[in-house]
Amino acid sequence: MATEDKTRPEAVGVWGSRLPQYDLKLKAVLAAFSALCERKGLRWFISFGSAIGTVRHGGMIPWDDDIDVYMPREDFRKLLSLPDPEGYEIVHLSRSSQPLPYTYAKFCDANSTIWEQRKYPCVIGVFIDVFPLDEVPAAQAHELRKAYSERLIAYKRGIRRTSWKQWLHGSLHDKVATVQDFLYYRPFCRRSLRRLMSYDARVAALKGDKYILYDNIYPDAKVVYDKSLFAGEPVMADFDGLKVPLPSGNDAILRQIYGDYMTPPPEDKRVSGHHQYYINLEERVCPF
Repeated sequence: MATEDKTRPEAVGVWGSRLPQYDLKLKAVLAAFSALCERKGLRWFISFGSAIGTVRHGGMIPWDDDIDVYMPREDFRKLLSLPDPEGYEIVHLSRSSQPLPYTYAKFCDANSTIWEQRKYPCVIGVFIDVFPLDEVPAAQAHELRKAYSERLIAYKRGIRRTSWKQWLHGSLHDKVATVQDFLYYRPFCRRSLRRLMSYDARVAALKGDKYILYDNIYPDAKVVYDKSLFAGEPVMADFDGLKVPLPSGNDAILRQIYGDYMTPPPEDKRVSGHHQYYINLEERVCPF
């Protein structure tokens, strides 16, 4: 089944309706990822809304539609060194010919198609996001993340695409930004990528008293964690019939990010914050 929204340039309107076929594929991806990590001895933790769903609902939040995990950088490197398992693929900038707009990894189903945002023409499958946990000295966390974000934004502006129709109907601000992309960021895209990946390797080698997520939409206060929150054995919990690891300090982590996470939002706020431009759950195709 393929779905596409012709009216909204970066969304598929039916995405938030939790397609049953999508749910099954997504949970199969998580199960395959879990099995791979167990075979290879890789540490990982269920995270963000997926961790809320685990403790509050025993699985996915009913109105959510993605799965996120943390992985310590040492294990993340090992993951990226592995060959793709049969039927799945490990997607990352270091092993892809596509201009991916993120530096974390995605573990994907190889027999489905997702084009996430129209402005970034990249094809993957139904996926879970794998965020590397990097050590960082607390005093340097803000400046390092700021510098990382500047490099990431410059690279993403070099790879994003805008159609003439979007440009004509966009705001003045959007028109100016598109011209800047075309004249300044796009010609230097490869250089921006090299600078980004070089900086990513640099910060990944640091040691410190905190863990940090560099490529993430949340502000520093929500993605810089005490390392002690991940110390010791993980807490195994049920996720729709699959046992998944939660960090030992899961409650403190979720409260740091969301506050009172055990109280569901009002019914009118129970909607997905994720949208995909194109979805095909039956095969891998190139829709552009």
